[in-house]
Amino acid sequence: MSSPWNEALAGVAAKLNHGSFDWMLVGSAATALRGVAVEPGDIDVAVSTAEDVARAATLLPTPEATQRQDPRHEPGDPATWLSTTAEPTLRFGDAQRWTFGRWLVNGVKVELAHIEDPTAADLMIETRGPLVWRARTVVDCHGHPIPTVPIEVQIATMLARQQAARIEATIAVIDSLPLNVALLRRAISDRQAEGFTITVPDTLRGLLAQQRTATERTDQRPELPA
Repeated sequence: MSSPWNEALAGVAAKLNHGSFDWMLVGSAATALRGVAVEPGDIDVAVSTAEDVARAATLLPTPEATQRQDPRHEPGDPATWLSTTAEPTLRFGDAQRWTFGRWLVNGVKVELAHIEDPTAADLMIETRGPLVWRARTVVDCHGHPIPTVPIEVQIATMLARQQAARIEATIAVIDSLPLNVALLRRAISDRQAEGFTITVPDTLRGLLAQQRTATERTDQRPELPA
């Protein structure tokens, strides 16, 4: 079914797929693209390097500063800032260093970011860890291939953020999602390693309790919480 956000996503994908860089759909749009009943508030895209955020900016509709479409804008405020020809990207943050761009595409907010975070180097997490790039999958949107964060990693994000409504919507279609149980277990464990207290719903706990392979049985990561 067509909607403003997936029409905008298809248009963005058509442009980004012609760029020579790696990108990945994350956030609520990635969840919705897999058939989960959530309505994305925007389109969030991770880009593999800071330099590539600037390169991607040349492919998207970037207005002049006088054509800003967000009247709430405060100079340098990431919450209201929009990319312009003069300033296509914004850099901010200390421990987590962001290179960021934001556009309005057919009325839909589109955000591109690369986040540098040395603490996430060995973690399977959605937006800051390099490991997740190896686990990307491709989902179709109006005939355009969309490199997408794995749903297993997204479920771990939902649990860490206690997004109850999104977890419930995902569990409602869990049987239609080809889950990699080992990846789900790893992603949840890595969120625990970051210090999140995670409660796993019974439906997911049943999946995680499936018989482990010999390789998985050697995993020394902490047990999941009750």
